[in-house]
Amino acid sequence: MASILWIVIALAIVAVLVSLAARRTRQLLPDIELPPGEEMPRAPVQRLAARSLFAVIALVALAAAVIIYNGPETWWNDDLVRLSVTAVLLGALCVLLLFSLRVRAMQIRDDGAFDERDSVILSRACAGVGGALMTVTAIWMIALTEAYHDTHLVPSYWLNLWFWSVVMTNVIASLAGIVLAYRRG
Repeated sequence: MASILWIVIALAIVAVLVSLAARRTRQLLPDIELPPGEEMPRAPVQRLAARSLFAVIALVALAAAVIIYNGPETWWNDDLVRLSVTAVLLGALCVLLLFSLRVRAMQIRDDGAFDERDSVILSRACAGVGGALMTVTAIWMIALTEAYHDTHLVPSYWLNLWFWSVVMTNVIASLAGIVLAYRRG
């Protein structure tokens, strides 16, 4: 269970990295002057990214809850549990795919739902993803090396969890980068 603590630490570090990357993206955006007391309306891409991020986080939380409830070893050995968790995580990937397809459709339609601001944000939103992935990988490496230093044998269920945590970190960091980049602070 010490590895789970390392994962929580990694997620906290990832959140900070994505937040810093989003702050940098906001600095690159052109200034928009609004009348006093008026707020910037939410862009269609921003709303779509927020809904997608919420759905992905809910699906990842469900998968994590099932793994924590059953334990990593039981999760790995019980085919029904493992396949259920895999299906939920694949569902999270499908949410990202649908988000990407909808954004592309907005670009092609050219009806004003997608503008240069959206383009700048999408081009810079993944700036924090690399750091997030490096952090999660480093935390996993440290945790697994320390936990299995004596035997030099890491059980395969931890390696599978490592893989899925990296994939879901990529998805969450990408969507979070988009959502955070729209914020004005």
